[in-house]
Order: sequence, then C-alpha cells, then structure tokens
Amino acid sequence: MAYRDLREFITLLERKRLLARVKAEVDPAWEINGITNKLINEAVTSGKSPAVIFEKVKGHKVPVLCNLIGTLERLALALETESADERVIREEWLKRIGHPIPPKKVKTGPCKENILTGEKADFNAIFPPVIWHKGDGGAYIGTLAIQVTKDPETGVQNAGIYRMMVRTKNETGLMFPAVQHAGQHLGKWRRLFPGKPMPVAIAIGTDPVYLLAAGAKFHHPPSEDDYAGALRKEPLELVKCETCDLTVPATSEIVLEGEVYPDELKPDGPFGEYTGHQGAAQMLNVFHLKTITHRDNPIFLGEREGYPSETGLISLKSKEYLIYERLRKLPGVIDVHMPREGCAFKLIIALRKSWPGHVNQIIQSVWGDLDLGLSFRYIVVVDEGVDIRNPAHVEWAVSNYVQPDRDILIAPRSPGGGGGLDVSQPYSKRRWSAKWGVDATLPTEEYEAEGTKAPELCDDPDIKAKVEAQWGKYGINP
Repeated sequence: MAYRDLREFITLLERKRLLARVKAEVDPAWEINGITNKLINEAVTSGKSPAVIFEKVKGHKVPVLCNLIGTLERLALALETESADERVIREEWLKRIGHPIPPKKVKTGPCKENILTGEKADFNAIFPPVIWHKGDGGAYIGTLAIQVTKDPETGVQNAGIYRMMVRTKNETGLMFPAVQHAGQHLGKWRRLFPGKPMPVAIAIGTDPVYLLAAGAKFHHPPSEDDYAGALRKEPLELVKCETCDLTVPATSEIVLEGEVYPDELKPDGPFGEYTGHQGAAQMLNVFHLKTITHRDNPIFLGEREGYPSETGLISLKSKEYLIYERLRKLPGVIDVHMPREGCAFKLIIALRKSWPGHVNQIIQSVWGDLDLGLSFRYIVVVDEGVDIRNPAHVEWAVSNYVQPDRDILIAPRSPGGGGGLDVSQPYSKRRWSAKWGVDATLPTEEYEAEGTKAPELCDDPDIKAKVEAQWGKYGINP
C-alpha cells in the first residue's frame, strides 16, 4: 500500500534504522551543510548512510529533513520494491509508468491545517534559512521543493524541481529553464497573457514517490501527477490551492502559492551545483509569495546540492531508466548505466554489436533524443559481458579496445552538454558543447577483414563458478 505522506515514510526508515535524529542544536549557516555533505559522501562510497532530521535548528522551530533518498536501498523502499538491485528497481519503474493512474481530487487535506495570508505569508515563519554551500548567494528554500505549473494551452500540470533563493520575506528567485516544461509554460503564458503573472505553487515534503516523479523527465500528457500514481500504484490525492486552480498533494508538509511575471528578472546566486562546482550568479525569474498553507508541526525537506548529492540519485536514475526504455528497442542494446560521478553527462551502454557502424548509430540515437539526449557529453559503448556498473571493468575495455583515431566520435557545437554548468569551458562558450562517443568494443570486424581471429578472453567463468560454490572449504577469509 502506498505511503500516505512523508511522515509514513519517515516512520518506516526509523523502524529500519535508516534515519538519524540530530537532537543537538545546529546552525543553519554551516552545520547542516557540513553534516549532510559528509553523509551523502558516505552514501556514495559505501552505499550506507542514513536520512537525517535536524530537530533543533538555531533560531527556528521547523525541523529540517535531509538525505531522504540518498541510497539505492531507500530508493527501493520509496517504491516499495522487493530488491535494492537497481536493475530490478528499473524494471519495476518501467512496468509501472506504462500504466499512468490519474489523481484523485479531494476537498481538503492536512496541508490546509494552517493558512497564512497577507503579512503572515512570510518565508521566515516557515523556512529555516539554510546555507547549503559556503559560497551561495543566500538561503535556498528550493532544493527539493516541487514547483507546480500548468500548460495554459492544454491544461496539463507539470511538477518539477527547480532552485529558489530567498530574496525577501515574500520573494525568491526562480529557475525555470526554457527547455524544461515549467519554462515552456512560462513562454506560452507570456504569449497568451502579456503583462500578467502566471500562477505557481510549490509543494515541500510530499509522499516520496511524488518527489521521484517530479525529478523525472516524462512526456506530457499525462502529467507527473498521473505518473506518480503509477509509481505508487494508487491515485495521488490532490487538493486545490487557495489562490489559483493549481492542485498539489493534499498531504504536503508545506505549500507556497504565488505568481511569476515572465519578463521580470533579478540577480540570483551563486549556487553550488550538482557538478560539484560553484555556479555563477544569474538573472532569473522571481516568485512572489501570496499564501502559505502547512501542516501542524511541519517538516522542511531540503538537500545539499553539489557532488555527490541526493538529487544526483533521484533525477539520475529516472533519466537512466527512461533512456534505457528507449534504447532497448534498438537492435543489440543490452543495458545502460549513468554513473553518479558522471554528473548526468556520461552514459555507458552495453551492446551486442552486429555490424560495422553499429556503435556510432547507437551513440547518435542518444544525442538525437530531444528530451534526454541534450546532457550526454560523453558516451561509452562496451561489449556485452562488460560490467557497466564497475568503473574498473569499463576502464579495462577502454584501455584495451580503443584506437583514438578510429573509435572516438566527436560531434562539434552541439546543444546541451550541461549547458551553463559545463565548466570545461568559460561562461561565454557554454550552452554549446562538443560531444564525444567512445567505441570501446572489441574491433572484431577489423580482425575479420584481414582473415584473422579476434583474441578470446581468458577469464574462465566456469572454473570461477566452481571455486565460488565451494569457497568455504579453502579457509580463506573473504
């Protein structure tokens, strides 16, 4: 049965000893940053690291929850799958999203227990001013906040995760990239309703599956609301906002309602990005707060961006699953993997190669995908049998099989490639990037062309299996 809200998921994590409560007072200016930075690094290196609730934030009454879905184990729990093997998780994810479940509209919900309007609609009343990175331009309320917008032409809602820096008690920056659905909605609004503000709602602290849906990249229609229903295997309960016709999860911890003028831009940042580098200040849209609704004793959900980060797992895996779904329909594609250290720029593909040029065609198919292909600057294709989730095995294939002048495909001046976060070049040259694909498969066609046999591996898998089966008798500690 799906989690009704964030609190049910927290209870489960606590029961499984996957959540820590910090009862000591912490300073939001630096301590939450330092503690979560350490925890998420442990999650990447060992696969073990708890979610954490900071119960006593200096100068504030609202607790802060971080590192909620920072490991594959907690991702599996969020989806209520039986295994934390990411291939099992992927198959279950893809099976579910093939059957979207429309949301259920309800008249009210826990997120309406408190309604703050007028002068009471003040970020200071609800938001612990966490500085997530030392070099940030201010406190960010939007690191795992979910922005809800509506396509003014089709009426389809979008839920996405975009950054928001607090500027005043009722104003934040708002990053709506033009290539994302929220940015497209804003562009349509500008055209259809010139000079008028577009409604935006922000849900913080929701059912974890709604967070996963918001971090994915789905085709519209249907909306993330329907896909969240598919992932949780039950309809998502939505309630109408107080000031507009947008709908948000009824069990959200906090909901912010407001509006954005398409042509109003103000400085925002710097901000520590998921690449691990400090991003530059930018001119971004502005969110004007009108109303806050929240539960009794709300919990604020946020995270430290940078590398590594929780977002890196949330958005990375959903993107990996979707690119796999599209590529596995092509001849020979066995598996795909987006390594966390690749910061969404790198894709590794296992391929059963069948003809000369097969690898290049697969690489170009990825780059040509309008939704998912923009960010991949670096694609490596290896033979079936290479463990694409083991960096040492991939490096072995590259070192043994690649001739640079033959096996590296370069696509100059391509869109995307990390966009404004591409630190491989100065700011004036970003948004356009050269991309490269590496054919790290054994060049069997070249051996065949000269009438010789390609070398065989000496891995002896049958003998390895026999030894493994009777390992205990050797008396060697693992």
